[in-house]
Amino acid sequence: MNIGIKRLSSIGGRWQSRLHGQRQFPASTSLYPNLHPTASRASQIAQMSSKREDSIPHELRTAAEPRQNRRHPVQLSHVEQINPSVRLLHFTLSQENNNGQPFSFLPGQWLDVHIPSIAQAGGFTITSTPADAKPLPIRTSSTPEDPVPSDSHGRAPYVELAVQNSPKNPSAAWLWKPEEEIIGKELSIRVGGSFVWSGASNARNAIFIAGGVGINPLISMLSHINNNEPGTKAPDTIRILYTSRLPRNGTMEQGLEQILFLPRLRRMIRAQETSHRLRMSLDLFLTNVESPLELGAEHSDIAIHTSRIQDSDLRKAVCNEEAGISARDTVCYVCGPPQMTDSMVERLEGMLGEGGDERIFYEKWW
Repeated sequence: MNIGIKRLSSIGGRWQSRLHGQRQFPASTSLYPNLHPTASRASQIAQMSSKREDSIPHELRTAAEPRQNRRHPVQLSHVEQINPSVRLLHFTLSQENNNGQPFSFLPGQWLDVHIPSIAQAGGFTITSTPADAKPLPIRTSSTPEDPVPSDSHGRAPYVELAVQNSPKNPSAAWLWKPEEEIIGKELSIRVGGSFVWSGASNARNAIFIAGGVGINPLISMLSHINNNEPGTKAPDTIRILYTSRLPRNGTMEQGLEQILFLPRLRRMIRAQETSHRLRMSLDLFLTNVESPLELGAEHSDIAIHTSRIQDSDLRKAVCNEEAGISARDTVCYVCGPPQMTDSMVERLEGMLGEGGDERIFYEKWW
């Protein structure tokens, strides 16, 4: 069964996600006690299909998606400005008020964000990893020879969102208020979504294709794989193709620093170059840079292109003869604007061959 749903994105836009073939859910059903919408909820969606898409509340738009039963209390603990239009927010998880039920999610999922002063929940993609949602214990020294590092003070569990400045989205607008007005405020969140990296794939080669803020669910998946968490299967090779605009304020390097999650991706590449655990590569496609001369110095951890993603780039990512990887070994995750996503999926289906559509997963926003 093919799945098609629409939901509010992590930037307040509209999304559609689709998983080809049989719908798959993780083995842990405690994460998904409600897998199907009720008949009344489904009919409500059908009745509202003629309305403006941005008038449909997030929770109704995503009624067909799996989501957890309970809401978890959180406190907004950190705000960081990434660039003029996107800020990162950390929400510290309250351990005392969860009644012994730990917060858990899968990389790629989103949150219903309930703000007390706003009637409808907002929908935002999680950009942190499941490991971040677990407390980091305080280290203690057992011997004088093993002193406690000065930065080992422990860390409270948290979940991270990347939110674009979207004044027409009430929840996003609230999260973009001046930091001093919202820091420390208490909210509640609930996990949902089926576009995930479950860790169950046996694929040797994984391709992650992001367009603009479509990087949001993919950064959670990639960070999770990079963390090498116990029990998580990882492919031998990971190819990241990321298309974005280069901010024009400042130098080339300053512009790269402002591209959403690009610094985080580059740190992953450098870490894997040192550890040799994964073969990971990153290709950045800048859609508003016309001349290679504008790029300046070479970058060993990233390949920068002044074009959109071409068929030759996809073929190179799908097959790697030197590593003995064929199209049959490849799985693809795509997230971006609808026209780009549709084009990528169609082109990849042709390159992956028979049964290739079963190995393509995507979520699109607009």
